[in-house]
Amino acid sequence: MIVPARPLDDDELLKLSAENPGWHIEREPDGSLNVSPTSYGNGIRAAEAVRPLIAWGGERSYAAASDARLTLPDSAVRAPDASWISFERWYALDERRREKYPKILPDVVIEIVSDDDSYAAQRRKTRRYVEHGTRYAVVIDPRTRKLEAFGERPDGLVLDVDRIIDAGRPAAPA
Repeated sequence: MIVPARPLDDDELLKLSAENPGWHIEREPDGSLNVSPTSYGNGIRAAEAVRPLIAWGGERSYAAASDARLTLPDSAVRAPDASWISFERWYALDERRREKYPKILPDVVIEIVSDDDSYAAQRRKTRRYVEHGTRYAVVIDPRTRKLEAFGERPDGLVLDVDRIIDAGRPAAPA
């Protein structure tokens, strides 16, 4: 956690992120910054979490990985590992409001606990999405193989949790 002398605005946060590739940076409601390293393994798991959102959402939505940051109602800037938002809600925002860190909640969020995260912190963060209005949010802990869901799972959405957890790991010997 980094506490800057003053909260960074969106342009400053974009610049800081661009200047620090390999770091996942999110802004907390109080202006502090949650900074953690990225890894290829986490990226593979995030991609596997996006896969079922794309399949389920079809041609009526966007699904995104953690490069897609957005602003929550409490001013936190988050970058969920995987998220889904309907075209209807996305295009209700004018073009200017879809830039930088749009102030919109995804309909579905998936957060994956990385090696540098604590389950408790990720759980709190995931719950906050639903408290702010996200329809369904899931936190997955690959170390314990635990999944916890908040909100109401949309009809037809199926997550292959084993595929997400095991993504990028060596296959078992035959």
